[in-house]
Amino acid sequence: MVSLIIILRIIHIFSGVFWVGVSFFNIGFLQPTVRATGAEGQVVMRHLSQKTRLLVSTYTAATLNMLSGLILYGIFFGFQLSALTSGQGLTLTIGGIAGVIAWVIAIVVVRGIFSRMQAIGRDIQAQGGPPTPEQSAEMQALGARLGKVGQAALVLMIIALLGMSMGRYVTF
Repeated sequence: MVSLIIILRIIHIFSGVFWVGVSFFNIGFLQPTVRATGAEGQVVMRHLSQKTRLLVSTYTAATLNMLSGLILYGIFFGFQLSALTSGQGLTLTIGGIAGVIAWVIAIVVVRGIFSRMQAIGRDIQAQGGPPTPEQSAEMQALGARLGKVGQAALVLMIIALLGMSMGRYVTF
């Protein structure tokens, strides 16, 4: 059992570091740069989303993080309400709930936005010219929505990260 816990913690920590790190970089640096550089920034985003495994890697890390965290929570607390009576249990529960909500946002909402952006990008490439005003407007709206949703998910990830990092030390 100890070796399983060690393996799950390694998966949980490394996948969480990757997921939160990519999210922080994306929200804090990449998205503002893409917005500021216009068409050139869109080329970079198209390359990242279509030619690299960044999105798949991030979704995989998010899923591994969430699943390993849930398994660890089940091992330690058995999904019992009594977990809420200790500082550690309550802190890890709050962090875990925030992490699961962030995962749902990433997998359902963010992935949907990226899929729509990719479809518009393919349409623009297929027409062989600049985007239509409608395509530009939709891309801008999707980008704005992505920014807002991404910021909300990042706040939830930070709550989860704080809960996981200090849960062991919270007592009452």
